[in-house]
Amino acid sequence: MNRPAVFIKAVLRLAPAALTVTFAVAPAAAQELRLPLKDGSVRFAVIGDTGTASTAQYDVGKQMIAFRTKFPFDFVIMVGDNIYSGTGSAQDFKMKFEQPYAQLIADKVKFYAALGNHDNPTERNYKDWNMGGQRFYTWRASPSGLGKIGQPGVRLFALDSNYLDKPQIDWLESELKKSTSEWKIAFFHHPLYSSGKTHGSSLDLRGQLEPLFMKYGVSLVFAGHDHFYERIKVQNGIYHWVCGAGGSLRKNNIDRSTGLTEVGFDTDYSFMLVEIDGADMYFQAVSRTGQTIDSGVVHHAPFPGAATEAAPLAPGSTLVPAAPVSPRPPAGAKPTSAPSPTPTPKP
Repeated sequence: MNRPAVFIKAVLRLAPAALTVTFAVAPAAAQELRLPLKDGSVRFAVIGDTGTASTAQYDVGKQMIAFRTKFPFDFVIMVGDNIYSGTGSAQDFKMKFEQPYAQLIADKVKFYAALGNHDNPTERNYKDWNMGGQRFYTWRASPSGLGKIGQPGVRLFALDSNYLDKPQIDWLESELKKSTSEWKIAFFHHPLYSSGKTHGSSLDLRGQLEPLFMKYGVSLVFAGHDHFYERIKVQNGIYHWVCGAGGSLRKNNIDRSTGLTEVGFDTDYSFMLVEIDGADMYFQAVSRTGQTIDSGVVHHAPFPGAATEAAPLAPGSTLVPAAPVSPRPPAGAKPTSAPSPTPTPKP
């Protein structure tokens, strides 16, 4: 069922890499997919601060599975704190990763992780996180593993924000400089911009990374650490998201007096869905209960053929089956009992 929505358009003219964002605010409705599902697009999900083995983490996993029935994303990026209080044991990985996302793993969805401050550094060796034993790494994303001729490239850079040493900075500058991909996306744990009352913006990290991002055309940045969802107002031509409520939540933790918040949600757990097609990056943030809390499209103006503004997203075009989530899981990272899902293959 379609419901009326109020569309809000923000056109941001920033040099040299101007971006335009169009987003929609709509009343609560049935679970719906607002992404356009364009042929040959790059599709992925974003989760952060997940590894608690809590009921809420399992609920978010159920919603990801439900939305994937209508939006078949190929991979998931994890922005850190993937295993809380972890020892790197098989039991940790089983309860805090393999079981919550069992169906996604069985469906061959790939996960790419960045390390958070609660992660054991040895987690980089876990094969299902595709880190290749490295604290920081990069890869080029393409739809179903096949790139479209003439389509803008999408390259992702996973960083270790726990220890941003000179070798990592030198590597990042070298990789950014030689990349010809139009979409350069960075993800890591500690946000450069955040309105979190508990942590907030990582100013030292911003001082080191933001000049490189601006110089070499990074467009999108995903982080976690603060346990809520926040879309930051565009900063120096770059869009920043805090996506840290995949398994842990700090209710009412967004300080809206910072002036940074474009859209914030800190009353329940959440995750993100992203679709990139040509000059457009579509996004949708979904709560643990399946409600859309934010959605829109970022228009990358420097791309060929980008003179035409992106149209607003149309809510209600695709209904998503409801996932059987718990009524009211507690906030926080303390594990609570969760149902035992279908066993997954051993790593």
